[in-house]
Amino acid sequence: MKKTELLNYISRYHLAGATTSVKWNASGGSLQSSFITDDQNVIGSVSANIDLGNQTLGVYATPQLVKMLSAVGDDVEIDVKDIDGKAVSMDISDKEVNMTFMLADLSVIRQVPELKQLPDWNVMVPLDKEFVSRFIKAKNALPESENFGVNCKNGKTEFIVNYSSINTSRIKFEVTCQADTCKNMDTVCFSSNLFKEILQANKDAETAKLEVSQAGLARVTFASQNYTSTYYLVQLQTA
Repeated sequence: MKKTELLNYISRYHLAGATTSVKWNASGGSLQSSFITDDQNVIGSVSANIDLGNQTLGVYATPQLVKMLSAVGDDVEIDVKDIDGKAVSMDISDKEVNMTFMLADLSVIRQVPELKQLPDWNVMVPLDKEFVSRFIKAKNALPESENFGVNCKNGKTEFIVNYSSINTSRIKFEVTCQADTCKNMDTVCFSSNLFKEILQANKDAETAKLEVSQAGLARVTFASQNYTSTYYLVQLQTA
């Protein structure tokens, strides 16, 4: 297995430290994880064509696993050890280094709530490379900002990094949408920190889109040949 494939998978839910504990569900040559960030502002799921057999692994300390993977080369072998059918550790090795990462009991991994009913989406924006670059540059220009707002009027969707109802430093840019994918909507805000990390973690996606509802939920989806990712962002309250 290529270490980079596993790190790419981890980065899609870890989001630079936003999520630390997840279950890895391995089955039929694929790996899937549902997760909720530690601040509970994003719920998501990721899947990849990675073969770890057929079992569920409790990865409680993702930051530790990422650091340990830096000690091995890009070509690694992973052997999951189990006791009485429960995965207890991963042995990870290359030609020169062998290491053991201990797995957690599944009961200590935070349960991910199910979104039983989704709202109607007011806005759908394709996330092409130009959009991703523009948003990340805007966020980097205002690193202290914690939110971005989205609104839609007359067929144009506006993004505002560091939105507030009072006067603040902010960066705005517009995206033109198709008429059937943009219904008028007042400004709704989400975490700019997490959205930036989501975009960066999925920069190799072949297709990507953002959907936003006036009800206070956003969905971001990415797909490529080997990975799929879905994220639900919860509305932030702003001043």
